[in-house]
Amino acid sequence: MNLETQHEPIQDVPSLSVVMVREDLEGIPRFAMPEGYSVRWYEPGDKVHWMRIHLECEGYGALRPDLFWEQYGRDESVLGERVAFVCDGDGIPVSTNTAWMNDWRGERWGRIHWVATSREAQGQGSGKPLMTVVCERLRELGHDKAYLTTNVTRVRAIALYAAFGFKAVWETEEQREAWEGLIKRMKEIGRDVEVAI
Repeated sequence: MNLETQHEPIQDVPSLSVVMVREDLEGIPRFAMPEGYSVRWYEPGDKVHWMRIHLECEGYGALRPDLFWEQYGRDESVLGERVAFVCDGDGIPVSTNTAWMNDWRGERWGRIHWVATSREAQGQGSGKPLMTVVCERLRELGHDKAYLTTNVTRVRAIALYAAFGFKAVWETEEQREAWEGLIKRMKEIGRDVEVAI
């Protein structure tokens, strides 16, 4: 784990994947991109940028070389309308987020997928504007609801998702206990996470 990242996880909570949902895509919060940054959609060859951003953001160590293709497939027309990048003033991608889609709980959902920001761009204010763009793209592509998966250690990410109306859901007792602890911790720092009914 890269301890220099702005997304440094909380250390005293076991790692656990959890789900958040937004039951509609109306009234998406709107944030403008900060000066010097712009958004563009996937172009051929962007797999290299996607991999670099994720390596720089999370410190995963080695990612499987075909992870991008495994997650998204190779249809570049689909990639071009769903995989977004924030670029710096030199046009270099520094952040990514994807307006993806999956079946979840027996229904087709839009999905916020593989969100990451390079270390040098963290804290520069592009996260919320990129979420605005990606949520709006999901709606443009015909999705009326969205979900995402994250980890209970990613407090800043969870706060971002909650600010966009994503709510906690759980399917196991372990997830329920993790969310209860996390919701309490978030309240202590002035952040609220709602629970989906």
